[in-house]
Amino acid sequence: MGNQFESGDLVVIVGANSLTQNIGRHGELREYVRSGDIFLAPNGELYQHDAAPCWTIYGEGLAAVIDGEVVNFDFGIHEPRHLMPLRGDFEPEQQKQREAEPCA
Repeated sequence: MGNQFESGDLVVIVGANSLTQNIGRHGELREYVRSGDIFLAPNGELYQHDAAPCWTIYGEGLAAVIDGEVVNFDFGIHEPRHLMPLRGDFEPEQQKQREAEPCA
């Protein structure tokens, strides 16, 4: 894929070409899409990606451009260069706490 991410990774959005309202928001990576790839959006519709390779991201408050309009349904599409992984010290406290709990 040519990037350091995997589906399921938690990330924070640190840049954007147009959807600057997503900067600072976080979410979970779902699918890596290249130009020509088809992806399923949260509204249940299939869309063809026609831009630079990107990740689809699910997270509270995220916006995306769908059919030329900005829509807010906790979904975004961003290039890997605009993402920072939430690992190690950046990992949310709840995730650290779950990992520290002993298995039953």
